[in-house]
Amino acid sequence: MRKIIDSTNKKSAARNAIKTIPSDGGRRLFVVDIENYCGKPVLSENDVLAAKQSLVKNFNPTESDLIVVGTGHTSNFMNVGMVWRDVRQVLGKGHNGADIALLKAIKDYRLDTFSEVLILSGDNIFTETVEKLALNGGMVAVVSIKHCLSQKLAEIAPKLHFIKQPALEAA
Repeated sequence: MRKIIDSTNKKSAARNAIKTIPSDGGRRLFVVDIENYCGKPVLSENDVLAAKQSLVKNFNPTESDLIVVGTGHTSNFMNVGMVWRDVRQVLGKGHNGADIALLKAIKDYRLDTFSEVLILSGDNIFTETVEKLALNGGMVAVVSIKHCLSQKLAEIAPKLHFIKQPALEAA
C-alpha cells in the first residue's frame, strides 16, 4: 500500500510526523538533492541551514544514519560545507549534475543494509532507482516539495512525503 504524507498541512503534519527512529534500530540513508529540496538553484548558508533543520524536524536522523548531500554548483557545495558537518558531499556540474553525482554515490553502498532509503528530491532521474529499490523489497520514500516532484516519480514512489519549502518552513 502506498503512503502519502503531507507536511504542508499542519494537521496532517502533526498526525503523520516521521520523527521516528527505525524500530529495528537500522540505519537510514538520506539522499539529498539540496537544490531540489530547497526549491531553488542558488543557495545561501541560510538556505542550507533551513534544509538541515527541515530534515532534522521531519526525520530526526540519528548518528547511525548516513546523509549524502548533492549540489550542482560550487558555491552551493561551499555553503553546505560551511553549515552542514558530518555529511558526505558530492558535486556534479551541468544538467542533472547533482542528481548524477548522487546516483553514483549511492552505488558505493550496499543499499540492502539500510532499513530505509529516503530520496529528498522530486527529480525524474531518480525514478529508476526508486523503482528498483521498491521491487527488491527495500523501504524507500521520496521526499519533495509538491511543485518540484515529477509526475513519473510520484507515480512510482511507494511512499511520498511532501514538505514545505525549507526556507518557508523555518520562517
